[in-house]
Parts: sequence; C-alpha cells; structure tokens
Amino acid sequence: MVRHASRMGVILGWAVLVAGPALAQAPAAGGALAGEVAAKPAKYREHVVVSVEKVPGAFRPPAQPAQYDQRGMQFIPHVMAVVRGTTVKFLNNDNVSHNVFTPDGDKYNLGTWGQGQSQTRVFPRSGVYRQLCNVHPEMEGFIVVLDNPYFAVTGADGRFRIENIPPGTYTVRAWSEKLAGATQQVTITAGGAATARFELKKP
Repeated sequence: MVRHASRMGVILGWAVLVAGPALAQAPAAGGALAGEVAAKPAKYREHVVVSVEKVPGAFRPPAQPAQYDQRGMQFIPHVMAVVRGTTVKFLNNDNVSHNVFTPDGDKYNLGTWGQGQSQTRVFPRSGVYRQLCNVHPEMEGFIVVLDNPYFAVTGADGRFRIENIPPGTYTVRAWSEKLAGATQQVTITAGGAATARFELKKP
C-alpha cells in the first residue's frame, strides 16, 4: 500500500507540474513589422521614422538618457526617435563650442558649451523638434518624440524592423524631413510578421 501511494503521489505531482503553467494566463505574444521605404530621390530613404500609432498602454521612458552627439560639425544621429518622457543627453565631441536650440514645440535653448561638456533635457511632449546651433547655422538635426516605443529609423537601405508590437490593427506612419509623409494600415498578429512598404515623394 505504501509503494502504491508513493507511485500515485509521483503521478499526481507530475500532473500538477504539467497542468500548473497551463492554468496561468500568459501575456499575449507580440508580432513584428518589417519593410522598406522607397523615396524619390533615393537618398532620402535614410533617416525616415516609421512608427505605429495609438498602441494601447502606458509606456515608461528608458531609465538611461539617450545620447545625441555633436561631432564633425554634425548632429549625430541626424534623426533620432525617442519615446515621450525620455531624457536626452546632448554631447559635444568637437574641439569648438556648440549651442543647441529649437524653434519648435517648447522652443528651448540649452546654451553654449565646449568640448567634453554636456547638457540634458527631458522631452515630455510628442512632436518633431529641429536641433539647431546658433554658432554654426549649417548644422541641423531632428529629434522625433513619439507616444510609444514601437518605432524605427531607416538606415541607408531604407529598411526597418519593429519588434514585439501588441496584436491589433494599427495605422503606421512614415515621417521624413524632406518628403511628404505616408500612412497605411497594418494588422499585427501574435508571433506573426507583418510587412509594409512606403513610397515617399516631394510634396
């Protein structure tokens, strides 16, 4: 009888181990969105921000600041996308002084600072913010602030990929500093991989 009870205990224990995780409700797996941006002229397919709009949920900004550099008399990266609430650390790796300001949104001016120094700013509102330098007027960059973290910035080949998007049907937007933007509807499924292709032209 003792041996029989021991075997039953092992069997029941194994059943609990198998059934236990199945009883817990696992979060829905996200899906991916991949594609490319075509542009006329073709050089403008780079630095396009592709973003998924109106994804439900509350999204915390990253704990660490995003870094936006001034190097070689350029803003690097030329276009940077961040989620709303992100702190951006503005660097200066040139051997000259730089200034950072924007006429957009809150119209901030971070002042002028030298090589190796930095300034920080929190971006609490979504929008497109041109980054300008009043010491070197030829310098220009863009920080695009978005409501959720489901976005990507295209490389030189115009390709993009966004991971772990919650399932649903969304409007996906492509933004370009030079060309007219475009949108399309995309349906994301759990564990699936959707595709999108944008063709951008001058307004």
